[in-house]
Amino acid sequence: MNYIINPWVFYLLNLLGNIVVLCWSLMVIAAVAYLVYITVWCAADLCDSEKYPSPLAILKKWKIPLIICITALILIPSQETCYKMLIASQVTTEHIADAKETIREVADYIVESAKEIKGDVE
Repeated sequence: MNYIINPWVFYLLNLLGNIVVLCWSLMVIAAVAYLVYITVWCAADLCDSEKYPSPLAILKKWKIPLIICITALILIPSQETCYKMLIASQVTTEHIADAKETIREVADYIVESAKEIKGDVE
């Protein structure tokens, strides 16, 4: 059977949605962990301690993963947008002409059936 749209495309579109959720989750967890670290670091007066890195040093270490997550969130389209793009890629003048012909055939069949039913009633 020849599929117009490969069924794996729907799976991959759903997977993109999961990647977006994962990126948001990682960013929220990282933000909460960072705020907790800042709070503990300031409350315990670890400013002078070289054993514990400063919050700025931690932020520098997290910079690349955060940039990757933010970039993914910006560049990955929503599922709705992906479906629209998928439909738009399938709409061609040939498909429209085929649909137009099929609609005409169905309309003619309905009219003929209605005439037969009307003729049977009279």
